[in-house]
Amino acid sequence: MQAQEQIEKGTLLGEDRVKATPMTIKEVTPFGIRIEYNNVGEFKGVYNANVNDTVTGFLKNDGTIDWEVKGLQYTKEGDLVIFTGHGTGKVTGPTTNKGEAEIVFVTQSPKLSWLNNRKWRVDVTGDMATGESLGKFFAV
Repeated sequence: MQAQEQIEKGTLLGEDRVKATPMTIKEVTPFGIRIEYNNVGEFKGVYNANVNDTVTGFLKNDGTIDWEVKGLQYTKEGDLVIFTGHGTGKVTGPTTNKGEAEIVFVTQSPKLSWLNNRKWRVDVTGDMATGESLGKFFAV
């Protein structure tokens, strides 16, 4: 899977399972609330890595969510992958939500260079009560 052209649209890159640290309320407005939290976890798939990221979200009164993520992955072999993205979501239950985002990876690792210059979609489900979420990453 080294060549970018060999990755077909919809191909699963992997999944990350993360747990959030306590949430910080950044702003309260008549239209919703801005929150921020940090995640720590693991990415497993075509390659395996530890994950640290920061999510900033705006939970609107109508139950929709605008959010962005910035983070990094690091493998046991010492490869570093930086990522950023933004997306939308919605509240699906008393404490649960789901969303999707477009993600861009950047790495100087020759082994993972095929991640560069390509957009990826992540589908996320989360539980605000437990702080746990699952993200599935797909080729766009």
